Amino acid sequence: MNSDFRATLRRLKPEKRRAPLKPRDESDLDFIETTSKKPGKLLYHTTVYIDVLQNRFPQAGEFILRAAEAWHSPVTEAELSAAIGLLDPGHPGTSEIIEQITAVIERRPSYRTIVPDPEIWREAGILSGILGRLQGYGKDQRRRTLNDALLFASARKHGCVMLTRNVVDLDLLQQLDPSGRVLFYK
Repeated sequence: MNSDFRATLRRLKPEKRRAPLKPRDESDLDFIETTSKKPGKLLYHTTVYIDVLQNRFPQAGEFILRAAEAWHSPVTEAELSAAIGLLDPGHPGTSEIIEQITAVIERRPSYRTIVPDPEIWREAGILSGILGRLQGYGKDQRRRTLNDALLFASARKHGCVMLTRNVVDLDLLQQLDPSGRVLFYK
């Protein structure tokens, strides 16, 4: 086992985690409407792209989106691409949705894309494994949690705050690794 892996295990302490985690009260979480800490760099969760495309992103967060550097991940690109594959080709709105998703992906600058490296993959694997064990997640939930953990670990390593509407999963990941910053919205 290489020393980086051992360091990650020492930091995350999977052997000490025995009891299921409980969601924290929303007043204990950092929300865009109430935060006093303005992030310099945001890594967008897939929910951000979806909500912007559907005009559901909260107006209170528009300032934060404009004021911070936007960072992206191939993980969110894959999730958006999967949505394209899931769309019904016979539905009259499908081609427009595909065009919107394609435009969002093409606008993402490569120099602002964080590609998960082996260290991030290892950390995400440990985090999602701990979470799956503690919360009793099934196969589908574990797979989804791995994507969230990849984004969370990428943001932490690169000094970004992760922006998401996914309060439940990201709250639990942040409880496992409080060194990662998350900014939530509703």
